[in-house]
Amino acid sequence: MNERWGGISERQIFWGIMALAAILRAVAAVPFMIGWYDEIWQYLEPAWSLVEGPWIQTWDFRDGIRSWLLPQFLSLPMALGWWLAPDSALNLFLPRLLMAALSLTVVGCATQLGLRLSRLHGLMAGVVAAVWFELIYFAPRTLSEPLGFSLFMGAVWLLIARRYTPNFRAYQVAGFLLGLCFAVRIQYAPMILILTIWAARTEWRALWTPMVLGGLAALGVDAAVNLAMGNMPFRWMVEAVRVNVIEGRADSYGVSPVTEYLGMMGLHWFLLFPAILILARKGARHYPILFWIAVVHILCHSLIGHKEFRFIMAGAGLLVVLAGLGSADMLRQVPRQRLALTTVTMLFLWMGGSAALANAFFQHNWSRGAALAEIYDEIRSDLKSCGIAFHTPEGSVNGSYALLRRSIPMYSIDEPAELARYASSYNHILTYQDRLADLPSGFGQVQCGDAKDMDAAVCHARRAGGCSGDPVQHHYNAWLERRDN
Repeated sequence: MNERWGGISERQIFWGIMALAAILRAVAAVPFMIGWYDEIWQYLEPAWSLVEGPWIQTWDFRDGIRSWLLPQFLSLPMALGWWLAPDSALNLFLPRLLMAALSLTVVGCATQLGLRLSRLHGLMAGVVAAVWFELIYFAPRTLSEPLGFSLFMGAVWLLIARRYTPNFRAYQVAGFLLGLCFAVRIQYAPMILILTIWAARTEWRALWTPMVLGGLAALGVDAAVNLAMGNMPFRWMVEAVRVNVIEGRADSYGVSPVTEYLGMMGLHWFLLFPAILILARKGARHYPILFWIAVVHILCHSLIGHKEFRFIMAGAGLLVVLAGLGSADMLRQVPRQRLALTTVTMLFLWMGGSAALANAFFQHNWSRGAALAEIYDEIRSDLKSCGIAFHTPEGSVNGSYALLRRSIPMYSIDEPAELARYASSYNHILTYQDRLADLPSGFGQVQCGDAKDMDAAVCHARRAGGCSGDPVQHHYNAWLERRDN
């Protein structure tokens, strides 16, 4: 490969790709968006309670099915942002930036997996991972799925991508990363188990011992974090399985057929769907274990009734990385004199295809929830703000002190008569466009965001004057508890 690539070293390829990936992910971390409400109410909101409080507490934490590990982790950059610039949104930006930085593990691992084969494979796999729109989108998301994938790929880097045989310390660190991955996202257990069995095989003392020790250390971190919050260690894992699997709570959010994820990938990847599958299968001959991990991951989630694309983003991401390796295999068949031009063409096809898909069906994801965040900024900047009422009878969860960054009472009121009765208790109302007729007298200056902007309360009405009275029965957390939401 030296003759084909002239003086370009592997180091230059690696760091060039990492720089490209870092820029794209930093840019994606800047605008605030809400891909899923779980980003806020399962992670940012409890993290905010550790920094400043108060917070909106959903059923997940009331029922004890969530670990405090990720909220505790996110509270560190959040606290730094709050301390440095309390009047800005830095407390929300720094957690996104940290998640984006950790996601570089995926790109670095993909590049190193390729470099083990050739510089061409390293270039293709690395660039594909760096520019693929879904990996960019998920990178700054404050969710367990992308963080778990980053931790998993860190272990893959240590166990598979490195050129020398991993030593005791490498297996120990890999076990620690996989243990953290499990603590962050217990649904990744099949992936973790397959990789562990493949890597350790029957080397009980030499390989299993350090990996188990590392994994136990990671679980110890999770146990210590939850114990510090007054919760019994590992109880959340048991409750998560009991509530979501045995009692079927997750199914209440919608059930889809077994083939749903194939449809989702077809919708997201459109015309590139068959090409990616073909290239991934071609690239899988180099790392068949990664291909089967991806397949098992997607199949296991396909057997679960409630489905969201983020649940399989790890499996889909592995397929994309393998497709990058498969692209390099195709290029190896090109005559030497045409290799450079063909490689550049292939790279531009991947970049162009990713950009086109990012702006096709997936386009709305890049601005979801932006209207809600802007409304919160307006309320926070109004020094006379003294109460917020949410008039959203559909039951959507919109209240967030992490977004508001002020300790202003929040209420949720379903009935129009009650909304008018307690109008003196708040001077801001958030509601839907089709509920504007329910606004009490005195509330004007209505501003509405994009009606297509998910199910956020995109209309904001305000009135002049202060607040009096406190309808305790309508406090947001009390409303959530009554609705078991």
